[in-house]
Amino acid sequence: MPDVRTQEIAVEQQVVDRVYDRTEAMRAQAEQLAREGHGRAAAGPAGGLVERDAMVHHAAGKLRALDAEAEGLVFGRLDFDDGETYRIGRLGVRDEDREPLLIDWRAPAAAAFYRATPGEPLGVVRRRVIISRGREVVDLDDDLLTPDDAGNLRVLGEGSLLAALQRARGPQMRDIVTTIQREQDEAIRAPARGVTLISGGPGTGKTQVALHRAAYLLYTDRGRFADGRVLVVGPSTVFTNYISRVLPALGEDSIQLRALGELVDGVSAVRRDPAPVAEIKGSTRMDAVLAELIWQAPPSAPDQLKLVYAGQVLKIGHGELSAVRERVRAAAAATGTLPNSARPLAAKALLEALWAEVDGEHLDRDLFVDDVGDRPEFRSFLVAWWPRLSPPDVLAWLADAARTRGVLGDAAGILAASYRGGADWSIDDVPLLDELTELLGEPPAAPAPRAEPARLRELTTGPQLVDTFVLSLGLHDGWSLYAPGLPTPMAVAGQSIDNDAIAAAQRWAAAIILREGHQVVSWIDGHDPYGEDGYVPVLAEPLPVAEPDDEPATWDDYAHVILDEAQDLSPMECRMIARRAAYASMTIVGDLGQATHPLAAASWKELLARLDRREARMLDLRTGYRVPQTLADYAARMLAPGIAPTRSYRPGGELSVRQVDDLAAAVREAARDAPHDRSVAVVAADHLIEALGPLADAPHVTLVPAGLVKGLEYDHVIVVEPAAIVAAEPRGRQRLYVVLTRAVARLDILHRAPLPPALVPEPE
Repeated sequence: MPDVRTQEIAVEQQVVDRVYDRTEAMRAQAEQLAREGHGRAAAGPAGGLVERDAMVHHAAGKLRALDAEAEGLVFGRLDFDDGETYRIGRLGVRDEDREPLLIDWRAPAAAAFYRATPGEPLGVVRRRVIISRGREVVDLDDDLLTPDDAGNLRVLGEGSLLAALQRARGPQMRDIVTTIQREQDEAIRAPARGVTLISGGPGTGKTQVALHRAAYLLYTDRGRFADGRVLVVGPSTVFTNYISRVLPALGEDSIQLRALGELVDGVSAVRRDPAPVAEIKGSTRMDAVLAELIWQAPPSAPDQLKLVYAGQVLKIGHGELSAVRERVRAAAAATGTLPNSARPLAAKALLEALWAEVDGEHLDRDLFVDDVGDRPEFRSFLVAWWPRLSPPDVLAWLADAARTRGVLGDAAGILAASYRGGADWSIDDVPLLDELTELLGEPPAAPAPRAEPARLRELTTGPQLVDTFVLSLGLHDGWSLYAPGLPTPMAVAGQSIDNDAIAAAQRWAAAIILREGHQVVSWIDGHDPYGEDGYVPVLAEPLPVAEPDDEPATWDDYAHVILDEAQDLSPMECRMIARRAAYASMTIVGDLGQATHPLAAASWKELLARLDRREARMLDLRTGYRVPQTLADYAARMLAPGIAPTRSYRPGGELSVRQVDDLAAAVREAARDAPHDRSVAVVAADHLIEALGPLADAPHVTLVPAGLVKGLEYDHVIVVEPAAIVAAEPRGRQRLYVVLTRAVARLDILHRAPLPPALVPEPE
């Protein structure tokens, strides 16, 4: 007779098979719906296009949801004290009779799966985690929350959380949908409005909570948050690649996931500047540097303007051109004009400077301005002297220390050196590019070329709205009168007026226009909305010009922004994010104990101020689920004063600290001997990584610079030369703390130089 575990697995397998069979039927229905939608357009009038688009969009969304089953579509079960049983999964599924077969993990009915505890069971008797490989149930693990109500329920395993935590780490982050605990669930389901700040030490699940929160917000208010209106910002591309599979596995693929180095379109920065350079670039002093830089002359700008007028040679030299540039800047400041829109001001100032050089009272100033302003040589000079500026071009000017010495002093040389040699942009440059985009502005859009009205019928598939009344012959086999902004006639004379009776048609139209409150004085030639010849009335009083909306609606703004590893944001990075979150609610996730940026905020209050926020809903994750206690205690020796260590839920953990004579041989041996069925990382100071590459060249080993390891986790971590990590930057102690908390099973430390004093093993 099968044992109890086998029997219980068989019971759950029957339900899982039903769910998968039902999802296959649902997938077939969605595919059929998509096929029907595509066929609607050819079957009837234009309205069929709208119906087709709606059907195809709905079908595509359904298919995306049904593809979220990579790690097991069904993962949980709840048995309640009233006899009810729920299965919990990655999406909601109903059977053919519309009865719930599977409860979506984000639904309120599933909240007890995460929130129930023995002290507050919420009516739950048994909570079961269903562990699957594809659609096959391979194991079960139970929590018995109210033993007195268990009755005939069978209980298996050692507790759902520890069982899930003992699974090996993969190359990418797993979702924690099966292991969310009460404090994490409260953070996930916190109200969307305002700012929610989630703090917690290594292994408390902050990042996973943030991603599950994104999925939860979309589930509860898809109309507001769908279509890319939720932005998740991570510290690096290594980090975003690592977590990239979590959201699709949760059934969400409409969330934008960006690293800090990718927040500016067209830029993908992956490297960090050395700490002294990062400190300069991240400082608010850079705002003043850039505000000054945008008004300086480009390196390629001509330094002399020379032309002939009325037999006179007019010349403006370098010094006067500098003075003219200052006058343009003053005029732009007075009118709120940005540099890329200031070329008309520059033209006016140059012409004024040239006129001051003219000798002759008999000459007319207006004629001079018109003549010289239209000359090709003047226009060419103007474009070269006041070009359209792009943020990358302007930022590259910082390679000249003279441009910033007035603001930065001696630091100008350090900053300038970072831009020499043509290196690609760093992550620390991206906020500066974003700032320049804001400061430079866009040039005025060139007016779109207007097609000849007679060709409108050829160039378009529909009418072009006119901005006045038009009388014409055409589509309706008779005289028609069109009103401003209407594609169809406001009145049709039909055959009551002969097609050749132009004067009669004009009198008829004038009478109708008079009833609208406008008196016709005369008629001129024009064109109707379809490009046909017609007559336009000259009115006694012009029609009013419609005012554009003051605040046009835009869908480019985010509705919710999630910041991970927020403790390391510099002031300039905060400014960049604040622009994107100007109209958004926010979720901020971080740990002050892991703050490594030289300009990291000293408190959450300071960080909120940098993001232009005053208040936040504070939630603290106090329990670590990933880092075992032995490793957590050892890493806590490097914690900054005043930061409380995280309590670890997991006992044990393997720790090895070895001083070696031949560091290269020790690294090669440790990498070779690391288990091949677990995730393994070799971590060292950034400047040592290149030399370690040949030593850790194994398929199952990842080589990670200490500067990029934040947010990542591995089963087995080999740390090389901890003292070099500490010495590499001003906050090296905090950096080493981050490195030491990346292992979830085993931590090996290899060193030849003396260890930092706090890490020296205590004598046995």
